[in-house]
Amino acid sequence: MERHGIFRNLRMMTLTAVVFWGAFLLFVSEPLIGRFLLPFWGGAVQIWLICLMFFQAMLLLGYLYAHLLAQRLGFWHLILLLLPLINLPFGIGTEPNPQSPILSLLIVLLSCFALPFVILSTTAIVAQSWLARSYLGESYEPYPLYAASNAGSLIGLFAYAFVIEPLVGIKIQSLVWAVCYLLFIMLMSITWYLLKPAQARELKAFKEKSKEKSEKTPIPSQYGTWLLLSSLPSALLLTVSNFISMEIGSFPMIWIIPLALYLYSFVITFRVNGGVPKLLNILWPEILLLASAFYFVKPDNWTAIFGCLLVFFIICILSHGKVYETRPPARWLTNFYLTLAVGGFLGGCSVSLISPLIFKRYFEYLILLLILGATFWWLRNESFKKFWRRASFLTAVGRVGFIGIIITMITIGALRLFNENVKYRHRNFYGTYRIIEELSFDGKLGGMRVLAHGSTLHGAQMIDPSAQMMPVTYYYHGGGISDVYETTPKPRRIAVIGLGAGVVCTYLEEKDALTFFEIDPDNYEIAKRWFTYLDHSKGKVDVVAGDGRLSMKNLAKDGLKYDIIHMDAFTGDGIPIHLLTKEAMEVYLSRLADDGIILFHISNRFYNLRPLIKSTSEALKLFGVMNPMADRSKLERYQNATNCVAIARNTARLQALIDRGWVMFSEKDGLYKVKPWTDDHMSIFIPLTETMKRGGWANLM
Repeated sequence: MERHGIFRNLRMMTLTAVVFWGAFLLFVSEPLIGRFLLPFWGGAVQIWLICLMFFQAMLLLGYLYAHLLAQRLGFWHLILLLLPLINLPFGIGTEPNPQSPILSLLIVLLSCFALPFVILSTTAIVAQSWLARSYLGESYEPYPLYAASNAGSLIGLFAYAFVIEPLVGIKIQSLVWAVCYLLFIMLMSITWYLLKPAQARELKAFKEKSKEKSEKTPIPSQYGTWLLLSSLPSALLLTVSNFISMEIGSFPMIWIIPLALYLYSFVITFRVNGGVPKLLNILWPEILLLASAFYFVKPDNWTAIFGCLLVFFIICILSHGKVYETRPPARWLTNFYLTLAVGGFLGGCSVSLISPLIFKRYFEYLILLLILGATFWWLRNESFKKFWRRASFLTAVGRVGFIGIIITMITIGALRLFNENVKYRHRNFYGTYRIIEELSFDGKLGGMRVLAHGSTLHGAQMIDPSAQMMPVTYYYHGGGISDVYETTPKPRRIAVIGLGAGVVCTYLEEKDALTFFEIDPDNYEIAKRWFTYLDHSKGKVDVVAGDGRLSMKNLAKDGLKYDIIHMDAFTGDGIPIHLLTKEAMEVYLSRLADDGIILFHISNRFYNLRPLIKSTSEALKLFGVMNPMADRSKLERYQNATNCVAIARNTARLQALIDRGWVMFSEKDGLYKVKPWTDDHMSIFIPLTETMKRGGWANLM
């Protein structure tokens, strides 16, 4: 009997190990795949949302396979594990079509990454099915293996963000991942052979005992509950990811935070005696109201970001806990997980593909919370009902008072938001645009029209016709950007990555030529319709649609050299990191005139990018200077302090800027040392944490 117990424990340990390892590899592959895509698709937030939807679709295919075929194939499932070797090691060799970014992205995802993801996604369900069909299923419930799977997923995500990505490049990551996948095949084979003899002897007895149990077939309403409680948190995951990534940036370390919280909620709820914690069963109305309040708070500080993530995590625990509480007997295990996968996929599609077509702002966040509230009310249990029956007067008054405070905050936020003088809204693959008019902006100059992308200023113009060609915001006379334009000999040929409202046009003279490289083709139509900079420019202006780095590289055959290459894609806090790598800098240098200058406008709340640009310029034997930060108290209301870095091939080109107070890169410039980024290896962790250490926390709270 003791020996039999040892073998049973060995089988369970092996099962748990293979489920954990499969989930670990699966979720390490998610940010790894995203990193492969960044240099090709420009780092737009929507890329990660499309990837999440794709992952959910592949998960659905894996669960469908596990439900329909895995039990019938038996040993042949091990042969299918060899199929992903076709795509290993990972890599892509195509460039996107800027006219159809979603379609071209999906084609690459399907052709290069689908097989490994689908096969790995079957691991947890197949392993649980093997357990349920064996005699071990009499002693061990299969559902806790799902918690082990999500624990592996969670550790995989954090390992990638804080260990793998900071230490090694994606080429080595891809090779190591392929080796680890071979190890997974071996472990899966061992698991099969450990369970197969037990199944052959014990399955008959298991079936006989199963017949004796009174197991009710799940009714349609149960399937509806599973579908609803899986689709809503999935949709909320993408919405919150959008909320965070739009401001902080779209790269692995930021991607994994909402996803990790989503997965950890499964670990908490899908354990033995899991489900929804008792207190949350009572307080869910306050939680949903608090989540609603964050819709009206700008996500430009850590308090708002962490608060939003916390309530998202609690909502996931509520939803997934109720899923666990309504789980069916193991006999319908694959039906259960297949329904959850369908719900997850539908939730992802609703946010990635449908919501941008229906809503011009992120209304789906509030709608999801409203549906969640109705769902939790429908599924409320006795503990919720008993609280109101047995609560003391003071407790009830305190709770009602707290709810009243939150509702008041929501009302104030809603009034402030809807009182904005918004003239135009637009939403597409790259985010949301607003044209806002502040009619009493300045007593002398009158009102100002602002282009906002999310919560980020992307350009502005005075409404008074006599002041429309005056550079405002970051481009004001006397700022870092104007210093570079004013010290560059005329006539000038200029390239600007990032169009915005087109304010740079105010610096053009008659013989100047400027080319904007803009990843979002809709931005050009907005700039033409709502601002006059492009039409009233004294110089020649062209606009090239597509990612600036890729477009500049592809157009190299025209042989044009630029006197100024102005990197103006960093005014939003969500920085496109692929524009800051050594390879990107080499592209700019190939298009830079011998006496030209590269200007980086890097005004940013979250990241200190000066040390990074310094290290990359030194690696390429270039020289650099940085502008002194302006005293904000001395600026006009229509002026914004700029943070700029300029680099050139020789110091003579930078002397005019040094004469204006710019500081040369040197050992005594006060910048910390950091390794240059490359397309293969980059880590956002140091620029982010360095900003926090140097007072970023105080500025952002």
